Amino acid sequence: MPAMCNMNMIFNWQIQDTCVVFEWWHIQTSMGMLLSCLAVFAIAAGYEYLRVWTTQLDRVALPSDNKKSDPNHQSTSSFSESDTLLHSPVRQQQILRSVMYAIMMAISFWLMLVFMTYNGYLMIATILGAGVGHYIFGQGRLPASRSISCH
Repeated sequence: MPAMCNMNMIFNWQIQDTCVVFEWWHIQTSMGMLLSCLAVFAIAAGYEYLRVWTTQLDRVALPSDNKKSDPNHQSTSSFSESDTLLHSPVRQQQILRSVMYAIMMAISFWLMLVFMTYNGYLMIATILGAGVGHYIFGQGRLPASRSISCH
């Protein structure tokens, strides 16, 4: 009988017969756990890179209204149609932003499922990957309002 995935509902340090989200990602050795932790670490760090990249994409696609902060600019009481068109992202940018949002949602939910294996090694790999990724890629590029939750 082949080895089966164990589904733990409590915190554990189990290595053998641990599955990472999918049945085919079945860890049976210490080396398998190490490689899995490295993969989870890289995915969590990559998620932080994507957060920074999409934040920069948002800044380009939705420029702030610099005219409001310009003291020399005459402000009007209502926005004209040309202002609305000028400040709305082009369709391709909006599609890219939406696709990136969906990808980030998928990765964040996947990382949540990894965390929910309750495996200490995988949990630490997730946290360290996110922390190192934020340190390397964040560097003051993320606004404080960005949430770290899975959505």
